[in-house]
Parts: sequence; structure tokens; C-alpha cells
Amino acid sequence: MKVESICIVGGGTAGWMTAATLIKSFPKKKITLIESENIPTIGVGESTTQFFRDWTLEMNLSDNWMDECEATYKYSVKFKNFSEYGDFHYPFWDGGAPSNSNCDILEWFFHYRATNGNPDVSFAEWMTPYWRIIEENRVVIDDFESFKGYKNAGYHLDAVKFSNYLKREFCIPRGVEHITDDIKDCIKDTDGNIASIVGEKDIYLADLFVDCTGFKSLLLGDFMGIEWDDFPFLINNKAWAVKTGYTDKSKEMTVYTQCTALDNGWVWHAPLTTRIGTGYNFSDKFISEEDALKEFKEYLGDRPLLSEPRLIEWRNGIAKKVWTKNVVGIGLSAGFIEPLESNGLLSVHNFAVFLADALSMHEGKVNTLIRAQFNRRCRKHMGQFAHFVGNHFMMTTKDNSEYWRHISENINYMDDQAEDERGTHGGYPLDDFPLK
Repeated sequence: MKVESICIVGGGTAGWMTAATLIKSFPKKKITLIESENIPTIGVGESTTQFFRDWTLEMNLSDNWMDECEATYKYSVKFKNFSEYGDFHYPFWDGGAPSNSNCDILEWFFHYRATNGNPDVSFAEWMTPYWRIIEENRVVIDDFESFKGYKNAGYHLDAVKFSNYLKREFCIPRGVEHITDDIKDCIKDTDGNIASIVGEKDIYLADLFVDCTGFKSLLLGDFMGIEWDDFPFLINNKAWAVKTGYTDKSKEMTVYTQCTALDNGWVWHAPLTTRIGTGYNFSDKFISEEDALKEFKEYLGDRPLLSEPRLIEWRNGIAKKVWTKNVVGIGLSAGFIEPLESNGLLSVHNFAVFLADALSMHEGKVNTLIRAQFNRRCRKHMGQFAHFVGNHFMMTTKDNSEYWRHISENINYMDDQAEDERGTHGGYPLDDFPLK
């Protein structure tokens, strides 16, 4: 199969980031994006990893987009109330040796025990020379020896505004065709490939179809029948999300995302320039939606709400085949990991880059081996990061509720995947981004 035309179904951040990646890589291919006017985007992905900046650099996007998207810089994730270790930062770093080259991550915890819970340095200080920037909530203007923006900084951003920016300023000017329609069905050829998709307005043909329809997984799930592999060690499957106002912007607009453990889950805070994106992640096995909302509102207290709380539901896992026949899933249709480490957009830009890599081989000719390599790469990436997120829960000592006792005592975090899928960096996918 030779790919000369690509049809992306679904807009949002996944659709437009995919379109941007493909049109940047293949300016002569016909790339079409079809999105519905009747299906809202989730639009929650307000916090990124540092690897998001690899993607913006590859797209030659300077940070001029930030003001329009209410974006702020992010250098760390702060965890509150997760264990007896107290509050601690997990700063972004490049995957090399920590600031103390004689140690690794776990050695700080041994150090904590050896000092009877009174370590002479914080975890952030142990890991990164630039820890004071995070502690003092400063924005880095110019890079210096131990801090490089392209590897030590991510963003908080309005995902809806960012996708609109990409559509208007990047994709359409470069030739991406934008169509609004509701896709209802598909027509397959004798080999099981999708020959065309059927919308309310028209029928659309392409060599390759990319599913960016979110959790609905219209193409990959419904049309192609691809099943799902769960990550059973990740149990949070719902969240109440809301936009809130600042009460003290000078203190609350931080250079880090904050995650705060509650009795039945944890709350994220992603500070944008005009508001805070926040939400309560929980497992419906331990608390009802109604009680979770009550607990969340009690936590928020008198903080002004700028939107009504919205319930989001998901499944942690990945499609058994992210690319099957001539259909590829990117974004929520392909896989999802609960957002403890702000990974919602990570698989989007990585899978899009993996797809561009695959299509660049053999002058766009795709065979079974290329699809298999792509699937292996995507599943390894998601498996590693899922275990990285799982490690946060595995290491907790919190046991003040049935939820936290289950997490710390009843989940086997290690037996679901082979060692090569867990990786050797605590589950962190340090070697899978090909752009640097």
C-alpha cells in the first residue's frame, strides 16, 4: 500500500497536532481533516510533559503561541499528601544522571530512611541543580548550564485554544483541507481496508485513515473492531473537571503542576494565565460520582468556579493494534493513562511522530513489517509510561482510606508486562522520542 492521501477523522488537539505533524513532514501529500460540529472536544489536556517542547521545536513553533493559549511554563510536578515523605517536587530532567552523578532516584528514599525522615536535601535538590527556581517560583528567561528550556520545561495551556491556533496558523495555511461533517459509516474493500468513509454530507476516500475521535474510537474500535488491553494496576477511571479563578495569583500561578491526594483519589491544579484548570481523579470502585463531587467541592472551598463541574470517564489501556490495515489511532482512540504525570498529549505527539517516521520509509509504501514496528513502538511507549505512573502509587505509604490501602497493599504493579516493556528507567520512556 502506498500512502499519498491521508484522512484524519476528528479534530481537537489530537487531530490538529496530527495534521500539523503530517503536513510538516509531507507537504506534498493530500491531508484532510474531518471534524464534527456536534461533538465537543474534551479539552482538558492543560498540562504537558517536557517532551511536548520537543514537538513544538520540531514544528518550528516559537513560544509566540503562548499568550493566545493562556499558556505558562512548567518545570515540575508537586505531589502533596501522597505519603509520609511529605510534599515533594518531581522536576523535569533530561533522563541523564541526576545532579549528584553518584546516585539514582531511589537513593534519595534510602537517604530519607537513613536520616530518620530528616534529609538534609529535598528530593528536588537531590535531582536537579536548578531546584531553587522551582521552590521560589521563578520563570527562566535565558538558559544556563544546568537548565535548557527544550529539555527542562513543559507548559500549562488551554488545549482547545491551542488546537484552534494550529488549525488557523499552521495546518490550513500549509494545505490541510478542513471539512465539517458527521461520519456515520464506512465501506471496506475485499481485504478489509477502509475504502471510504460515509458522512452525512459526502463520501470520503483516502489511502490511510487516522482515528482521532477520542474515547469513541469510531474508526479503530467501531469500524475495525480492534479490542483494548487494560492497564489493570491503574484503577482511577473518572474525574470531575472544572475551571476556577485565582484567589492570589502571585502565589497560585506556579511554574509547576500540583497533584494533591484526597481520601479517594487526587486533584490536579494546572495554572494558566487567566485561570486554574483543576479536577478530581477517582475510582468509582471506591466512591460514587456524587460523593466524589461533594469531596471535590469541599476541597475547593470558596474558590470561585468559572464553569460547571464536568464528569469525564475513561479506560486505562491501549488498543491491541494501534495500526490495523489502513487505519491508525492517535490520541484517546489509541490509548490512555490516567493523567497523574500530565501524559494526555504525550501519546498524541509521539504517536504522530512515529507515524511520520513510518510513512517516511520506502517512499510512503507501507507493508506488514512497518505496521508491526509502529505498533511495537506505540505499545512499548504506553507500557513504559503506564508503569511510570503506576510507580507513583506503588511507592505510596498512604493508608488512611480503603482506596489508599487497596492501592498500597492489593495491586501487583509488576506482573502484567515483560521487562522490556517496563523499561529500565522506572518506567519512563526516555529513549522513544526520535527528534533529538
